[in-house]
Amino acid sequence: MGIMRNALDKRNHSRVENRSSLWESALRRKLSRASLLATSGILLAASVGLSGCGAAVYTAESGLPNLKLTPGAVNPNVTQANIRTTICVSGWTATVRPPVSYTNKLKFDQLNSGYNLNGDLNMKDYEEDHIVPLEVGGNPSSPLNLFPEPRYIKLSSNLKDQLENRIHRLVCSGQLSLKSGQAIFLTNWEKGYSKYVGPLP
Repeated sequence: MGIMRNALDKRNHSRVENRSSLWESALRRKLSRASLLATSGILLAASVGLSGCGAAVYTAESGLPNLKLTPGAVNPNVTQANIRTTICVSGWTATVRPPVSYTNKLKFDQLNSGYNLNGDLNMKDYEEDHIVPLEVGGNPSSPLNLFPEPRYIKLSSNLKDQLENRIHRLVCSGQLSLKSGQAIFLTNWEKGYSKYVGPLP
């Protein structure tokens, strides 16, 4: 009788384990689908917001972001207290930069929702740029901090890159606070260029 009970106990235990395993597998699949839907929801919300607010006001001169659509966002994991172990470490931005597949999808959605220059939808004509740059503690993946910046205009992404490098050096050398550096990009980077780099071309 004891042998039969042991056999039954093992069989029942095996059934419970199988059920648990099936339940865990189903839960993992649900969580994966939920993550995918959440990401899709962010992109969809960004696109709907673009349609509702209208196109970006780009010109042949200026490519400033539309702050109603993409006001910029900072990285909550970067603070003044930890810049020596984050943004001021060479190569750190590569550890937080979002994949090209994500930024290309966002760029496509933004361009086709009206965030473009004179109806130009050629993705190669734009750089999906961080409003607050990663090297100054910008949010890596928030749609609020990414916009399709025209490459081939007078005040292009190349000029903004110069300012980004300059502000990064000032913040990491202690000549400018992190918050002050971020504020330059949250308002009007062209004015920041004139102040910290030199006259605009």
